[in-house]
Amino acid sequence: MPGLCTSGAAPIGTSTEYEEGIDIDQKHLNGGAPTGDGGINSIKATRLPRDPANNCAPVYPWNFVRTNTIFGVIHGAGGYTAWSDKHPSYGSVAGPSNNADNVDDLYAPEINSLSKNFEADNDIPLGFLNCSPNLPDQLSVTAGDDYTGSFQNIQCYDAIKVQAILNEIDGKTHDGKPGARVPTLFGMNFQSVSVGQKLVYQDGAVANDYSGTGGYLDAIGTPSASLAQEIAFVDKSIGLMVSELNNQHLLKSTSIVITAKHGQSPIDTTRVLRISGDVPTDKPPSKILGSSFLPDSTLNQIGPTEDDVSLLWLKDSNQTASAVSTLETDSPVLPQDHNIAGIGQIFWGPAIAPMFNLPGLPPNGDPRTPDIIVIPNVGVIYTGHQAKVAEHGGFANDDTNVIMLLSNPKFDAKTITSPVETTQVAPTILKALELDPNKLQAVQMEHTQVLPGLPKLD
Repeated sequence: MPGLCTSGAAPIGTSTEYEEGIDIDQKHLNGGAPTGDGGINSIKATRLPRDPANNCAPVYPWNFVRTNTIFGVIHGAGGYTAWSDKHPSYGSVAGPSNNADNVDDLYAPEINSLSKNFEADNDIPLGFLNCSPNLPDQLSVTAGDDYTGSFQNIQCYDAIKVQAILNEIDGKTHDGKPGARVPTLFGMNFQSVSVGQKLVYQDGAVANDYSGTGGYLDAIGTPSASLAQEIAFVDKSIGLMVSELNNQHLLKSTSIVITAKHGQSPIDTTRVLRISGDVPTDKPPSKILGSSFLPDSTLNQIGPTEDDVSLLWLKDSNQTASAVSTLETDSPVLPQDHNIAGIGQIFWGPAIAPMFNLPGLPPNGDPRTPDIIVIPNVGVIYTGHQAKVAEHGGFANDDTNVIMLLSNPKFDAKTITSPVETTQVAPTILKALELDPNKLQAVQMEHTQVLPGLPKLD
């Protein structure tokens, strides 16, 4: 934090926030930027952490990332790059750079802005979805929701990013200005399926073809009516991109990757237990530990991260064993006892090493690693309300198994059944572009392999 930073002093650590909280004004799609549709110009520097080793300069999202990214490698090789995502802070995909300039065309409309501002805020005319002059779900608009509060309005939010991709395929900037190069690497993040997987609608009766509760109907993953609508929307949107690539005679020279950064847990919604949303006396791990162990998150921005996992940074790492003992005592797992935090497993100390660097301070620890990681029982999500039936961020099977689809006209259709990871996508793209995957620092450190079974794209 600016007021707590002393230039040249040894860092004492602070919580960090790189989402909507660093916008100038998150009520608007452009994040409150003085002009234009935002992007990194929407970031308010006084809300960023400071680096005492660099004269207390603000640490922007792209410089918080420790290793270079695929955008940096391709941009450095002379390629043109573009990306669209859900917060201005997602300029972080650029990796270490000046002003996120490894991404030549970044579009990052704020997903947590007020949906009532859509008509006034949106500068990208839509050619394929009727969202103007009014969003389709006016109950949600009237309730003051952001786009994640509506199964229908989230599609309009995603649609402007789809239109940005279509514009870029046509040799324009994301907002339709002519004269841009078609990007070497470009793409977007969809939010519609995520909302469809977890939202419980709060604003009254839903429209025809939608259900009041999203998610799945059974353990085998039959989608609810609302989730089915979101999947159909995304499917149509990807189809529009494919058609436009074909219209511009680019389809045969383009590889398409469809994947996800996470799933949602649980798929089987009969197992949902919201703590403390369903049982007010139940408490998440952060409430059990409280101020005795945890720093003041009001002062230090985001504190514990709790969704379908609990990531806990203590104000004194030397107290980790005592904090774990408190969690185990107050949340027992014996059948005759009530586990008020839904705790399934607790990772701390050396048990964290297979997943992350050890927690603590340099030179032996990494302050970005949580001191304690709590994996809840299957179905437990940490939320104080009942507005969702699933969450993400943890290590549940439903969370970590996601779609992976690669498409190119030169590929023969087949299914690869060997285990793969999403981390393999970036080196695979570089290989397809005839660039060296080892230009990625993470590939060098982790020896990440390209995806198996892909033919050469000569």
